[in-house]
Amino acid sequence: MAVAAAQKNREMFAIKKSYSIENGYPSRRRSLVDDARFETLVVKQTKQSVLEEARARANDSGLDSEFIQDGIHIGNGDNTPTVEDGTQQDETKNGHLADADVGDNKADEDYTLTEEEVILQNAASESPEAEQAVQQAALLLRMRDGMGSLARILKTIDNYKGCIQHLETRPSQVPGVQFDALLKVTMSRINLLQLIRSLRQSTAFAGVNLMSENNISSKTPWFPCHASDLDNCNHLMTKYEPELDMNHPGFADKEYRERRKQIAEIAFAYKYGDPIPSISYTESENATWQRVFNTVLDLMPKHACKEYKVAFGKLQAADIFVPHRIPQLEDVSSFLRKHTGFTLRPAAGLLTARDFLASLAFRVFQSTQYVRHANSPFHTPEPDCIHELLGHIPLLADPSFAQFSQEIGLASLGASDSEIEKLSTVSSGIS
Repeated sequence: MAVAAAQKNREMFAIKKSYSIENGYPSRRRSLVDDARFETLVVKQTKQSVLEEARARANDSGLDSEFIQDGIHIGNGDNTPTVEDGTQQDETKNGHLADADVGDNKADEDYTLTEEEVILQNAASESPEAEQAVQQAALLLRMRDGMGSLARILKTIDNYKGCIQHLETRPSQVPGVQFDALLKVTMSRINLLQLIRSLRQSTAFAGVNLMSENNISSKTPWFPCHASDLDNCNHLMTKYEPELDMNHPGFADKEYRERRKQIAEIAFAYKYGDPIPSISYTESENATWQRVFNTVLDLMPKHACKEYKVAFGKLQAADIFVPHRIPQLEDVSSFLRKHTGFTLRPAAGLLTARDFLASLAFRVFQSTQYVRHANSPFHTPEPDCIHELLGHIPLLADPSFAQFSQEIGLASLGASDSEIEKLSTVSSGIS
């Protein structure tokens, strides 16, 4: 359940834009570092848009969803329990807190949902049953007026049919705040949202934060735990469509664009455990490969490292690297598995930096199968199979480099966007 919820949250904030100049991509020549920076920016923009939309809905509706308290139907009228009236009959001698709160009418102000609350609200809005689903959560309350307000907090939670699982306090280091209180509570999702709103309407608190939620992970990015989970990474895969950029060599070539689309669909249909589908490359595509392959052979003695040249020779000896034929990914994958344990899986287009790095954690390299346009054999604006095969495969056949690649991938699992950017800088030679 937690995994499904995390994946759903990831989709809500997923990248919707392609890597193109028109969408603000920083450069025409791609690099993993530029990818990561672009993805961070787009995710922030998408997340901000989603949050603003949810906050607008919350302000328009006033969180009108109904909840049940002690068997009595309660709306959002005068009878809604608040911190002020939660213990009014029991705590009249400590009325200074209520006096301070009543004077500040916050109900008319905009109610600003946090990211965690937006996700909780979305989960609650799926159905009436989802509203009443029991939710565990941790709340951090910053109490301005000391321990005198604690009894009111507990009574208010009880009014919302909540159960306190854990409570601890400590002196606060925040100026103007006497104590911080951590409460772990269990209650229905809709009542939890109403509780947070009620607490925020009190000037007794400098802050009310929903810290974490069981089964609704919003802060920790979802990441694969097994190579089969990489099947779930392709919903963030962004195809580089040649028609998006008029400077792309295939921009005016409808036949080329259709060919790219056909090969991409093959990759999208691939699932973990399937044999990698073979591509029947055309004479023109094989000719493009041959031009680049022969150029690499000419440059390799002077410019390639020893590890690259050794692995390249092994690929030639295995009859995988030959001038006249583009290698099939299944053959290359079997070769890598034998030498370093790496395998390949087909990619429909450009992976996000996060997904690319996560794949390395399982010694999986995601490779495209389409070929660059014939009019530009020595340059492609995005990775194609020639780039993958000649640029990356030889070094992935080297045990030391393969281990280094996997360790970077492992470090990326669950990393923040800023950490992904840093890891992309380290691993830019892999991408």
